[in-house]
Amino acid sequence: MVSPQIDTTFIQLAIEYLETRNSELLPKIALTPAAHFLADHAARVSLSGNGPTAEELVEQLLKSHSMTGINPENIRDRLLLIQTDTDTQLRCWNEAADYLPIDALSGTVLYLTVGYDIGVAMNGCASLNLANHKFAANPEEFRFYCVHELHHVGFQKYNPMPALADIQTTSDLANLIRYSTAMEGLAVHAARKWRTEVGILETDSDYVALLNSEHMILYEKEFFRLYSSLAEAKPRSLVKDDWNILEPMSTGDRLWYRVGALMANQIERELGRNVLTETIVQGPEAFFRQYSRCSSHPLGT
Repeated sequence: MVSPQIDTTFIQLAIEYLETRNSELLPKIALTPAAHFLADHAARVSLSGNGPTAEELVEQLLKSHSMTGINPENIRDRLLLIQTDTDTQLRCWNEAADYLPIDALSGTVLYLTVGYDIGVAMNGCASLNLANHKFAANPEEFRFYCVHELHHVGFQKYNPMPALADIQTTSDLANLIRYSTAMEGLAVHAARKWRTEVGILETDSDYVALLNSEHMILYEKEFFRLYSSLAEAKPRSLVKDDWNILEPMSTGDRLWYRVGALMANQIERELGRNVLTETIVQGPEAFFRQYSRCSSHPLGT
């Protein structure tokens, strides 16, 4: 049994700010560990390696257009539900842990925030944005995204998150795609069992895609076509257009989420969960290598 550690300091102050618009609260929010975590993450995913300070980021998030029309009372209701439902807290941690090496989530902190992505993970911590429209439409989605982001934390314990500013060559970019496919695919897969149990796969487009075998055949072919164009070519320095490959991978058709989850499911089904989990320790290359062993889906075909 893995014990949850949830930090609500950021979100409690943010709710108060959204209710009162008292600007004196913003510097206090910027001092929270969650604000510094988000600022560090923003720098890690910046192509320049630079990002806003915690103070600047808090201003951007809480004064952004996306906060217009947000009902702080609804956020408070979601927060209260999470704080009081300890059974769900424990299950979120343990569903993620089921697809991780032993003790991979030891010491993990989950920050509850508003405004920044739907959730992110880095350096032993994760965050979830309770103001996100997905949680507004279906509060139960919180638990599955919690599993997703917590799984990232465990994955990153063995595979630190790369900085985009360090991606300089086509080989580096291929490595990033391999890394993200393993990380995102495994996290999508880790939440699938619980979603299936409660019958809400259809509330998330990634699982809708995974249920459509014809679409997944096309996604898989396109993923490996794009990936191979980098991984099998002679390495060279990146040009601006090379970064366009991330659009179908991370947004658009969300290939590294969907194909990655397809790969994870196939590895578990044919080789066992222990083999799947061991790829986390061994690294993304092992994830791809074990997938190539699966009889019905030779790598890249």
